[in-house]
Amino acid sequence: MKQQKRPRKLKITVIATILLSMYIIFIYLILITFHSGTATNDNNQDENAIDKSGYRPPITSHLLRANKSSQQTATSEAQTDQSKTRELTLSDFCGLCHWRSQGFNCNERVDWVVKTKHQTLNEAKEANLKYCYNANSCNDKLNDEGFMDCDEELANSPNGIPKDYKVGTIKHVEKAPELEAILSGEQFLVSTTKVKDINSNEGVSIVRHKENEEGLRDRRMGEDIVTSVLTAAKYGDRQYDDTDEGEVHRQSNTESNNDEGRKGNMPILTAYCEQVNQTAWETKPLPIRDGSKIKENIFSVSYPHVTSCKALSSQWPIDTPPVDLDPFLPWIHDVFPSYDGENVIFVAQNRRRCYNGQRRLKMGETEPKGAFSHKGYIHLDYGKNYFMRPQSALFQHVPVKKVTVEGSNGDEDEPRWRLASHEEADDDGIDTRFICRFKSFDPGTSTTSIVGYSLSKHVVDYDYHTYRKGYKFSATEAGYDNHMIWQSQLLFKCPIPQAYHDRVQSGDVVIDDYSTLYVDVIPIRTAPRYTPPREFLQPKYDFQNELENLFIPDIEWGKEHILPRINESGRWENIPICMPSLLSHGIIPKDVDVNTRTIPENESDKKYVAYTGELPPKIHKVIACTWASTTFKTRSNRAQVGDGKRRLKEWLEFNLLSGFDHIYVYDNSGAFTNEDSLADIINLFPPDRVTRVDWPCKICSNRDGNEGERSSQYAAESSCRLRFGTHARWLGSFDTDEYLVPMGEFNSMGEVADELDENNVKVAVFKSSPAKPRFDLLEDYTKTKQSDGTFTPTVPEDETFLHVYNCNWEAFPRKNDLSHRRKQMYRADYVKLHYVHYSTVTVVSQMTEKETKSAHESWMHRYVERHTHEFDEEREATMLHTKTKVARNMLSWDRRCKQSSFVEGYCHIGFPVPKELINNVGISQTNDDGYAYNCFFNEKIENQWWPKLVEAVKQRKDSVLQA
Repeated sequence: MKQQKRPRKLKITVIATILLSMYIIFIYLILITFHSGTATNDNNQDENAIDKSGYRPPITSHLLRANKSSQQTATSEAQTDQSKTRELTLSDFCGLCHWRSQGFNCNERVDWVVKTKHQTLNEAKEANLKYCYNANSCNDKLNDEGFMDCDEELANSPNGIPKDYKVGTIKHVEKAPELEAILSGEQFLVSTTKVKDINSNEGVSIVRHKENEEGLRDRRMGEDIVTSVLTAAKYGDRQYDDTDEGEVHRQSNTESNNDEGRKGNMPILTAYCEQVNQTAWETKPLPIRDGSKIKENIFSVSYPHVTSCKALSSQWPIDTPPVDLDPFLPWIHDVFPSYDGENVIFVAQNRRRCYNGQRRLKMGETEPKGAFSHKGYIHLDYGKNYFMRPQSALFQHVPVKKVTVEGSNGDEDEPRWRLASHEEADDDGIDTRFICRFKSFDPGTSTTSIVGYSLSKHVVDYDYHTYRKGYKFSATEAGYDNHMIWQSQLLFKCPIPQAYHDRVQSGDVVIDDYSTLYVDVIPIRTAPRYTPPREFLQPKYDFQNELENLFIPDIEWGKEHILPRINESGRWENIPICMPSLLSHGIIPKDVDVNTRTIPENESDKKYVAYTGELPPKIHKVIACTWASTTFKTRSNRAQVGDGKRRLKEWLEFNLLSGFDHIYVYDNSGAFTNEDSLADIINLFPPDRVTRVDWPCKICSNRDGNEGERSSQYAAESSCRLRFGTHARWLGSFDTDEYLVPMGEFNSMGEVADELDENNVKVAVFKSSPAKPRFDLLEDYTKTKQSDGTFTPTVPEDETFLHVYNCNWEAFPRKNDLSHRRKQMYRADYVKLHYVHYSTVTVVSQMTEKETKSAHESWMHRYVERHTHEFDEEREATMLHTKTKVARNMLSWDRRCKQSSFVEGYCHIGFPVPKELINNVGISQTNDDGYAYNCFFNEKIENQWWPKLVEAVKQRKDSVLQA
């Protein structure tokens, strides 16, 4: 017995010794900290004090800051240093000093701070003292620009850049020849020059796109990608993708049987692709682009097949876009005017995220020259990933100022802009990224004239959201940033000239299904900012920056960086401005005032109008959006699922039954076939309840997790929210295998939405976990049984998915969080950017601190959404996820399903617990065939909603037969 106890005593002794040592170290650290704090307390007391207004006096420059520990040394050398680095006072302020190499002096800077940041004069001087002090007094001569060179940090460093200036970037090219050719734009010049002689109307060889086993579609560069873009421009993405050349020519030469659409003399949608030289980003200030040289090398791609406003979303060049040649062009998926005719709204995606597929570096493998690895992984297409870096810049605002340029060569009426600081920028130029030029076509004279210009606005401030989420950077050079999901959807708008607001709102700019009003979109080309976003936030946020050096525009861009003329720049040109969405999709007739169809307002409708300035007419209480197709491939192309039509028919029937006012179906069938669509199913339902949007664009990367980019789905969701959610209170984006079921005393989702509004809820969340198809309700498994024992679970024709899949592996109400699969129903006027499972950006998250507090909302730097509500699954609503099971899910099913498995994935077939055993489930309970009970059915679905659905389906079938 004694021998057995010794190891235990030894173990206790060791633990006690470790704990005692840790305690001694802890006490020692406390004493050191206390000693350091008392030694410097008197010196720091005034410097770190915060007054009642929340203002913190700034810390002096590192060149003027005393070394506190050396001050305690009584040497003459330390005394000399201390005299040099004395604390600056207001008497040291010199207003004639050149403020941080920008275009104004310190007096002007202080005046601006007093006006915009509401600080006192002394507070403003103190905040800028380290940049407005001259060791040689304030009597030095002014330089040629009329400023006094006072700022020692700038004056004593090469090129006027502070020695500690945070450049925030690394070398773009590490002398890798293949990367240098891509990033310098040389490959663009060589490739486009070789194919420039190809006639865009004939002679272009067919280039097919095929998805590989990794779920990636396009991995080509150089001449191949140029030829691909030209092929798609000639025939359209849908026509050339999977047909032979003869068939393509037959389709492209088929003339329309009616007179609608773009006429031959009307402007043609065209992309002008410009060489992008990323290596120039390493030079500060950013070199000014040579307009004449750009114009000489610009490569135009025309899209004559874009001929219809009604079919614009299906004709727009998305799958093989000109963005692949010029990554500064926005990858547009949808474009439409706002309901009031005041803006053109663009839904674009981040093309760079398509090339985030990764592979693990092999044992002993070194990184390719110029490539960057991350946690042992490297991009499959790092060349294309780096080439697409300009896409990140499009999410960041850039301030500009309108200037007068002499010698405009007949272009005196075209406004010109230069890159500027926030302080210098025009009011409409503080937050922009694109120049918008508007043109009008006169059918009588067949002439096109320029009718106005404006500067774009982002729908959300992406950098500010990055700051509110607590992330350090908005983007990274190496491109390992797909987890920042708000960088996927690029949403912006171009203000329309006021003279055209009424004509656009009424749809009068559209004649015979094509517009007579167009917009050109010209990107302002600057490098992405890889510094923390808080270094260059807009002034409206009133951000007290505590960093040593801001992002300084005069250093990054120069003081006279004038942008080239529009016709000397890469751009999208002749984008048609069609009808507002309610008119274009026939939801409101053209001659009907939408305000006669609105639902009564409630308090939630008006809650944030003071901050958004928007109160569009609402005609629906609850709507649903879905992105669906006749067939589709699962992640990484593991399986093909072809039950899209049957699923949509049942899903539409159920959602109309459960209280959704209108459903919008983004039909993605064209991404897989030219032979079929969901139109015949949608046409079974009344057009005032179900609307189809033809949406054939493909997802650009079907890989798993953060490596994938389901671009088509994300853009469809944003399009639906901005087009149709504008006129609804509540919106839900669901798949056709997801059923949102009213529970408790509620009989419709409209009733549920009313209660949510009464409780000030903006985002309603429900749990989602794939249910199990009930074995006893499936077709005889032997009909599809394979040699390996697997089979394809099939729902019989006389059954419904709702009934067969009413078997959750966890009893209601479910306890598990299941957060990664949660779906939402949300206020469409509150959520500004939604990403599948998440209300990513909201009205409140975009408010400044001052606005947040004035709205009586809770302010935290790191934003936390406080208007969410998780559905009570017994009293309010629940989701039944009827995800299709395929043969690969059935491996060893017979053995697995005979073992206890109250978990999601062990046995994918459902054996529901009998009613009498629900409250007494044991681990060994099985049915008569030996299969373990592994799921629970929802009684309200079983007893109320399933019978209702069966009756609704029967009535629809009878009405169709009668018709």
